[in-house]
Amino acid sequence: MAATACPNCDATLSEEAHYCTRCGQEVITDNSFKAFMEQFLGDYFTFDSKIIRSVVPLVVRPGELTTEYMLGRRSRYIPPLRMFIFLSILFFLAIGWSGAGRDGQTPLESIQDQLFWDNFFASVLPKLFFVLLPLFALLVHLFYRDPAPTFVKPFIFSAHFHGFVFLAFTFYALTSRLFVLVGMVNVNKVLISFVLVYTFLYLWLALRKAYPRKFLAHTLRFVALLALYTVLLVGSALLTVWGLK
Repeated sequence: MAATACPNCDATLSEEAHYCTRCGQEVITDNSFKAFMEQFLGDYFTFDSKIIRSVVPLVVRPGELTTEYMLGRRSRYIPPLRMFIFLSILFFLAIGWSGAGRDGQTPLESIQDQLFWDNFFASVLPKLFFVLLPLFALLVHLFYRDPAPTFVKPFIFSAHFHGFVFLAFTFYALTSRLFVLVGMVNVNKVLISFVLVYTFLYLWLALRKAYPRKFLAHTLRFVALLALYTVLLVGSALLTVWGLK
């Protein structure tokens, strides 16, 4: 029998309704275990497919996700902030596993600094990036103003760019740790150089895609934006470490 009222908010439902028009809850009339599993797997694989549809353009087509979002084509991708949070969690888990900040130390130094670095990467750095996210968006907003400027577009761009940074350095943290385990430490120098160069190139291409400008005008804005953000990033990290010490 079709539901006639939403069990969550008591709004009237039509027989063809799949979702409540008032609260958005899905209309479920079959409470069997089979229906429960079908719903769970459907939600899981929908999220899984969105990850693939979102991560591929995030990595290989800089700026496309921001452009797609502003054009209203949003349902096929993970929302920008959800992607940012999801990838940040992966990044900090990878950093914790790889033992960042402790390689090359003596056992005594490692013991002394372990709690400090664990606290920095697990607690302080995530908060720092959540502050830098809107600051970077503000810089983009100042340097790349559209004819009808709003803060939504640069904020979405910032979420996508930082999501890419988290993903890129998650890849580096996991891969570099494997190289260390097999005694190929020197390969990490090449790997980190590649990741850094691609990150800079990625930002240049992403800004060019999201904010079309002539080559010279775009490059000058990019250099100024990158310089200011680097000062903010490095300065904030140094001040934070100094404060914790």
